[in-house]
Amino acid sequence: MRVPSFYVPPHGRMPWLLAHGAIGLVLLMLVGYAWIDHRQTHITQQAALAQDLLWQQQGIRLHLQTNQNVLENLAYGLAARAIKPGDFVARADALMKMNPEMQSLEFVDAKGAREGGLPIYSDRPNSLIPLDNDQLVEAIDGAATLGHAVYSNVILRNEPMVALVVPYFTGSVYSGSVLATYSLPQLLQQRIPWWIVQRYDLVLIDGRGAVMAPSRVEAVPTGITQSIGFEPPGHELKLVASVREAPRAGRQLWLLGAVIVLLAVLWWVLLLLRQRMGERHRAEAALQDEMRFRSAMEDSLMTGLRAMDLEGRIIYVNPAFCRMVGWRAEELLGHVPPMPYWPPEALEECAAAHRAILDGQTPPNGFPLRFMRRNGDRFDVRLYSSRLVDGRGEYRGWMASMYDVTEIKREREALAASRTQLLTVLEGLEAAVSVTDAETGRLLYRNRHHADTFMLNPEADCCLVPLLPAGSLAADCNDPASGRWYHMQRRSIDWVDGRRVWLDIVSDITEQRVAAEVTRMQSEKLQHTARLVSMGELASSLAHELNQPLAAIGSYAAAGDEMLGLHPPRVQRAREVMVKMGEQAHRAGQIIRGIRNFVAKRAPRAEPCRLEELLAVPLQLLEPLTRQTRARIRVELPPSLPVFPGDPVMLEQVLFNLLKNGLEAMSGMAEGAPREIRVSAQVVGDGLEIAIADCGPGMPQPDGPFQPFFSTKPEGLGVGLNICRSVLEQHRGHLRVEPNPGGGTRFICRLPLAGALITEDLPQA
Repeated sequence: MRVPSFYVPPHGRMPWLLAHGAIGLVLLMLVGYAWIDHRQTHITQQAALAQDLLWQQQGIRLHLQTNQNVLENLAYGLAARAIKPGDFVARADALMKMNPEMQSLEFVDAKGAREGGLPIYSDRPNSLIPLDNDQLVEAIDGAATLGHAVYSNVILRNEPMVALVVPYFTGSVYSGSVLATYSLPQLLQQRIPWWIVQRYDLVLIDGRGAVMAPSRVEAVPTGITQSIGFEPPGHELKLVASVREAPRAGRQLWLLGAVIVLLAVLWWVLLLLRQRMGERHRAEAALQDEMRFRSAMEDSLMTGLRAMDLEGRIIYVNPAFCRMVGWRAEELLGHVPPMPYWPPEALEECAAAHRAILDGQTPPNGFPLRFMRRNGDRFDVRLYSSRLVDGRGEYRGWMASMYDVTEIKREREALAASRTQLLTVLEGLEAAVSVTDAETGRLLYRNRHHADTFMLNPEADCCLVPLLPAGSLAADCNDPASGRWYHMQRRSIDWVDGRRVWLDIVSDITEQRVAAEVTRMQSEKLQHTARLVSMGELASSLAHELNQPLAAIGSYAAAGDEMLGLHPPRVQRAREVMVKMGEQAHRAGQIIRGIRNFVAKRAPRAEPCRLEELLAVPLQLLEPLTRQTRARIRVELPPSLPVFPGDPVMLEQVLFNLLKNGLEAMSGMAEGAPREIRVSAQVVGDGLEIAIADCGPGMPQPDGPFQPFFSTKPEGLGVGLNICRSVLEQHRGHLRVEPNPGGGTRFICRLPLAGALITEDLPQA
């Protein structure tokens, strides 16, 4: 790729780094020079300050020592009584005039009482130190004890003061003291020369750092400072001096500042220039990345791109276009019509499309054309074209995009053929099929059988199909117009245009329902016949069962007649015999009534049932057969079994048949073999399972018992177990058989617990 002339290579950063480094080095040297100069000036000022402060300390100390010598002479004169009070006042006046910082000069006796001095007042002024001041008394006591002059601590009055106490003695006996009071601010003001005041700021501070003098200063100065002890007056007093104004070379500082400003401006200009060059470099890099990106995008496209100038000459083709037609880009560039990829049979059509593109007459949907590959293969394309405009907005030619639609066209043809086959299959179905819009309910399609079966509603574009119950997708419905029954199934699917539709499949089940009704009626007849056969088999046993209450009734009648014939008649005993006769008659009536209900043919009903009550009648009817076969029926039911819905008589027949089959199966067993039927029940899930297990020989075929007319008994009809299974299925339950683990067969009846049975679901008589 050609590199633009304004491109700056990466190694061009070196001059910028050198320039920035030189500027930084010069700036660093100037700052270093200024710092060294400032440091040297600071050291010089600090040395001069220390020297001046030491000189000032010596001057103040010498002045105070001179005054102390004068006071000691006065004290010696007072001790020798060579000085009268008037002479003391005269000398004090001369000394105070020479020392304005001295506020008072007086002498006291050994008891501390004032004997004379200046100022002369009847009472001491408030500005002076009272003679009973603790600090002054402490200094007087110290001087008397030590025997030499003592300065007191700083005494704060209107201004900070110190007192000099000079004791005098008569022999070795303390006789009094000479007191001189100094004002610390006045001492600094009078004893510091003017050149030091102009050069430095002086403050006097105590041991805690509080400013004692001058009074207008509240804080200790900062900057270049030096402190020395202010002695002998006071204790822990320090004289602190700081340079008031550091001498500066104004011209040098101005020149240094100007150079720094110029260097900063130069640095800023270089930064702006580097930023501009960086932006230009990034723009060039972004342009190169964009060109590479567009090139990679064009190379990866499956769409063929072709550009032509205003004369129709090819000026650009992308790799996808070359792959489609089979010619290289070098072979196609500069080519004019006829193009090598135009097939001879479609030459006029391709030329017409080419002329239309040059004239700007391009349809929105493009041109459907057929092109030819280099190897002679034909393929279908759709060609779209638009104007080609350059960066200056000038019209340069035409850009066309080409899509290979051969596979799409083949898939559409295959889809159309598949749709035709599907419609053919749907039209040939015997089931009625319709498609309706899920939102509007509008009929979109229905097959021939649907059109022949159902008529359209003239008021709406919807068919009169049986309506499904709410929330159901499958149901058996009756068409009120024709009276026929249909099974309807509904499914939600996506239609060919993407919308959500309902697919309804309706099958005519009228014949199946008629056949089911016939089968149901035959099943009821078989059930009734089975009850009659069972009662015929039990007739002899029931006759014996009825003979017992009848014989008892005859015996009780004869006994009652005999008791009434006695003199006197035994009426009470006869009444008891009559009650027993009634009980035997009631027992015979129950036996006969149970047989009649068991045999009677009636309409079934759904009512709450309990297993204990359903077992009562079959156990009573099978009692003679149980004694005859020397068998035993053991009922093991858990307490509080739930109530379930059903027809009591039909369920009693199921239990009767299963118990009777078990007794008959055990009748042919060898002597001494166990003959026992065990009846148990348990709740499993949402149903009640009743198990009837015998100890017979078992079933030879697992599926045989439920086949019609299958029987293992020579005189059996083979319909009992089939009827039992039908009855349980009508109750929405089921019956299964399995080997008994202890030997024999076990029948398990399952009945649902949840919900009540619907009367229509049960077979009608």
